[in-house]
Amino acid sequence: MRIRCLTIKNSEIFGLPDGVPLEELEGEEIMVCDYDAIYKGKFNFKLYGQISRFFEPVVVNFPGRVEDLMDSLISGAARVVLHPDGDGRVFERMLEVSEGIVLPAKSPHREDFINKGGRYLISDREVFSRFDQCYNVGPELSSEKYINVTNFPENLLVYI
Repeated sequence: MRIRCLTIKNSEIFGLPDGVPLEELEGEEIMVCDYDAIYKGKFNFKLYGQISRFFEPVVVNFPGRVEDLMDSLISGAARVVLHPDGDGRVFERMLEVSEGIVLPAKSPHREDFINKGGRYLISDREVFSRFDQCYNVGPELSSEKYINVTNFPENLLVYI
């Protein structure tokens, strides 16, 4: 399976193919990297809602608080990607709120996250750990447990 990645910068959506509006993209799921949230702490909840009218968005916004996770989910995010170096205790509280959280596979908290019920990972390579599903932002993998993501921003790979 393959999904597209869009980006949000300065409250605008980028990464759409030329001349193709959002509602005409194919697929059910889409990844969205919110640079405003990642680098400025300014979440684009309204845009998550707009995107969720057409897709189930997997939002890369690295919420550090349970409240930001909840607001992301309420705004339309189907799943939310956490920062790999976040607080393990906060991850645990977030798992109590939703199963729809995704942890970068390089996180030092990965095994604890999985042991506490985390099901989803994101990685740029094959992961040798148990998980239900992994968003692959690296070279394409053919296992059905991986969802290959196209157009993922190269400068965000340091977090994955």
